[in-house]
Amino acid sequence: MKRNTYDAIDGVSRRSVLTLGITVGVGTIAGCLGTTDETEEETERETGDDVPQGDVGSEISEETRALAAEMVETIDDDLSVADWQFHSMFVPEYTDSGGLEADVQILGDAYADIVDRGFDYRSMPTALDENEITDFMVFLEPEWATAYLTGDWSKETYYAEIEASTH
Repeated sequence: MKRNTYDAIDGVSRRSVLTLGITVGVGTIAGCLGTTDETEEETERETGDDVPQGDVGSEISEETRALAAEMVETIDDDLSVADWQFHSMFVPEYTDSGGLEADVQILGDAYADIVDRGFDYRSMPTALDENEITDFMVFLEPEWATAYLTGDWSKETYYAEIEASTH
């Protein structure tokens, strides 16, 4: 009996070769597309980076982004930054408010520090309540920080201006 070369090559049927090929291909694709059990939070914990990275617009320079991230890191110790965004305005959101007066001192000092090093964007820090709903917001203006840093405003005047911007 004559064997068909399409049916068997060296004793292995064409069907077996195709089945093996399909199995290997599907297994490879499944391995690449598989989900991971590791959450973003676990990844941050492993890398030691538990401060949110923020959503930064492409028009923001790397130096300016770094200054914003530095302020986030500074205030995170006291105010627990939940998230931050930086497009036309820098908006850190935090959850551990100590009240307006206490927050203004932390925010005002951290903001003045980055303005002193060239940060020139308006900021709107936002306190979130226990349900992560906006409790209050304040504005921080580069002109206010500059007036404070140059001695035109006292610390009390600077803080009062920030408190007056509450909404």
